[in-house]
Amino acid sequence: MDHGHVTRRTPSCRLLFLLAGALLLAFGLRVCQLPAQSLWYDEGVSWHMTQKTLPDLTAWTARDIQPPFYYYLLWSWVRLAGTSEYALRFPSVAFGLLTVSLVWALTRRLWGTRAAGLAVVLVTISPLHVYYAQEARMYTLLTWLGLLSSYLLVRLTGTGQPPVVHPARVVARRRRLMGTLYVLSSAAALYTHYFALFLLAAHGMYLAYRWLRLGCPPIACSAARAVAGIGAAIGLLYAPWLPYQLARYGEDASYWPGQLKLDEVISKLFIAFGLGETVKETLGHQLAVGYGALSLLSLAVLIYAAARRAGHKRPFHDAVDGLVFSLLYLILPVALILALAMQVPKFNPRYAMLASPAFLLLLAAGLSLRFPRRLGQMLNVVQVAAIAFVFVTSAMSLANWYAPYRTNQFNKADFRITAQLVRERIQPHETVLLSSGHMFPAWAYYYGWSGWHRLPDIEIVDVHAMLDMGVGERLGELLRQQRGVWLVRWQNQVTDPFDVLPLYLGTFGVQDDYGQFWQMELRHYRLTPGNHYSVEAFITQPAEVTFGDQIELLGMRQLDHDRLALIWRTLAAPTTDYTVFVHLLDAQGKTLANADHLPALSTSLWRPGHILPDQVHLTAPPGLLAGQYQLEVGLYNAQAPGMPRLAARGVAAAGDRALLTFTVGHDAAGTAEAEPPRR
Repeated sequence: MDHGHVTRRTPSCRLLFLLAGALLLAFGLRVCQLPAQSLWYDEGVSWHMTQKTLPDLTAWTARDIQPPFYYYLLWSWVRLAGTSEYALRFPSVAFGLLTVSLVWALTRRLWGTRAAGLAVVLVTISPLHVYYAQEARMYTLLTWLGLLSSYLLVRLTGTGQPPVVHPARVVARRRRLMGTLYVLSSAAALYTHYFALFLLAAHGMYLAYRWLRLGCPPIACSAARAVAGIGAAIGLLYAPWLPYQLARYGEDASYWPGQLKLDEVISKLFIAFGLGETVKETLGHQLAVGYGALSLLSLAVLIYAAARRAGHKRPFHDAVDGLVFSLLYLILPVALILALAMQVPKFNPRYAMLASPAFLLLLAAGLSLRFPRRLGQMLNVVQVAAIAFVFVTSAMSLANWYAPYRTNQFNKADFRITAQLVRERIQPHETVLLSSGHMFPAWAYYYGWSGWHRLPDIEIVDVHAMLDMGVGERLGELLRQQRGVWLVRWQNQVTDPFDVLPLYLGTFGVQDDYGQFWQMELRHYRLTPGNHYSVEAFITQPAEVTFGDQIELLGMRQLDHDRLALIWRTLAAPTTDYTVFVHLLDAQGKTLANADHLPALSTSLWRPGHILPDQVHLTAPPGLLAGQYQLEVGLYNAQAPGMPRLAARGVAAAGDRALLTFTVGHDAAGTAEAEPPRR
């Protein structure tokens, strides 16, 4: 696009010093305490990929939720730098610094040097960008590749400040180079994360806007051919991996079905883009309102500024091209990610990080414009206050992140100290069980590859592999000759929501050690060799009652004076989230205590064949006499009118409930307590 003989001004020395200073500050923030945090699960996976051969790495990622490009880079890097926590995380630091530099280039082209200077400062101190620059994952690489593709598209379309005029031959050569780089960076982004496709969709929409705005000039046909060629080249490079991406969209079992709340998701996005991952949720929601207001203020200022420029130095449409591009860059990827999450309800704000540069760019552009006259002075005061708000809240979030490791509430899951403690205390004839077997990469990084077993035995998180009482046979095999076992728990709400392993081990063993670290839980049990881990051995009071031909109550076990476990078996997949009722009755049928509750996992998510221990806390009234009391158990639909109960049939059935026995006895102090469970 011909802009005439207008040249861009060279940045002043002051701005160059600002850029250099920002890069130094960005580097310092990103390497400060870089190895302090333990590697968590995702980072453990990154390390695990570097230990594989390239064919095995490729095969793994074909089954996982991220494609392999980042892992290829990390695989190559660790062969030069090693696999320490510092080395594993340093590539993220490098891509974070590249992002800072490229934010300068893109913002300067779209909004000028003043905005570029502020944008560089904002991305330098961005808690989100600092946080993920200290994580051995692909998010800073994805953000940089998306930013690079966006910058190249701006250059290819002539958006923003007019470039230096060069001879036509030089311009054509540069366009070919930029087109080639755009193809490569876009394909690399697709091979880094599947959501890069949504940013390319925003690029496509911007191209459509440009053609409509230009009114299909004579060069439209050649431009269309060039765009088609670029799109075809990206598609050709990505075609070998496309089937795996489509499979992941259709078969991802790393989440429970559900529904996202749009207002909560949007609030979390403002929190993440403005404050990162290191603010308390309550305070974050309050500050998110401020960032939402700043976004609206910046947008209003930019629209006002574009309207004022209409008919002056540039046409109105030229003045808003940068705004349209930035809004598409920010909004469309986020909107498409949310649309997908409505169908596949798995969402984390980091998935939208590739759009975060546009958020910072728009803030910088809106908060850096200056206006004359009294209204302009008022706006300038507001802008200064807004910039101060961003600086103060960012500093607060960063201070939370750099707090002392031992007291930092925002620590990642501490696999390091958990593994260290087990290695120091484990005795001969003891083993380790990993509850959430997919945690093994992070565990192996710190503990080694021997002396542990994973339950469930999975490599990639899969909610369908949830533990149930059927794991008893496997437990018997693993613990047959063991005198003790260390149980390491993480993400139990996904793989062991009913606490199957603690129930089995606590029933047939004695827990004598317990520790809780950041997001981790550690238990030790003394065992007697020869224990028989099975549903039949666990149940002390059989019931065999079927409810509505969907769920069977096999029986119960009284665990202590106020806790029992109901053992359910799913016969057919329930379509309703049923509520369990448990009532303690006296001889006259009067209710003494009740414990209506929803199970640890909604019944609509139970799969046929599951045998699940539903733990119930039932507090008997004070002064209850020793003896046997009746317990009635059943299921009802709390969402339906009248809350109907499911019909019951079986050995211990009575209409719409099962009848069991609850025994209460006196201890030495004369207080009521449950009869101890038999072993």
